[in-house]
Amino acid sequence: MSITRTIYDRHADEYAASTGRLDQFPGLDVELDRFFDALPDGVVLDLGCGAGRDSEHLAQRGATLVAGDLSGRLLRMTRARCAPFGAVQLDLLSLPFRAGTFAGVWACGSVLHVPARHHPRAFGEIHRVLLPGGVAAISLKEGDHEDWVRGGRLSFPRWFSLRRPTTVVAELEAVGFTSVRALPSGRGTWFVVEALRG
Repeated sequence: MSITRTIYDRHADEYAASTGRLDQFPGLDVELDRFFDALPDGVVLDLGCGAGRDSEHLAQRGATLVAGDLSGRLLRMTRARCAPFGAVQLDLLSLPFRAGTFAGVWACGSVLHVPARHHPRAFGEIHRVLLPGGVAAISLKEGDHEDWVRGGRLSFPRWFSLRRPTTVVAELEAVGFTSVRALPSGRGTWFVVEALRG
């Protein structure tokens, strides 16, 4: 995680320029709106907020939002972009929040930067910080391997853990989520898993 933090701090400007608009990611606005429309009343956590693209959209929809990210530089960009209710530097394997804090957790492209063996722990943390009836939406890429990857829209290497949707669904159910479903996105091999805290 320390390597990932250093990489994103170092390349924050490139990341923001390359990923900062919703229209760069077909279907992402639909996923965000579906998540927002399913939320009960309460505060939302954008877990892995990056430079604030999704935080801004959710805030514009009316969400009271806490933005969280590993990178301090990206958090500063998010604060400047949309002035969230809170902005917290964090590790998604040990979230610095009390149990039952959030009505929803949006985790777009963040859990995949953690080795797959730690995903159940991350899912358990997401479950823990949700209110009963709270909503989670977690975006991942489909596959069955993990490694440092360079290429695509960014010049720097990033850790990607590619997962099978059925395996992710089973892991979420194992930590206590209900109504778990995996849906394809409009972005190649990306998929989003939506779930409720029972």
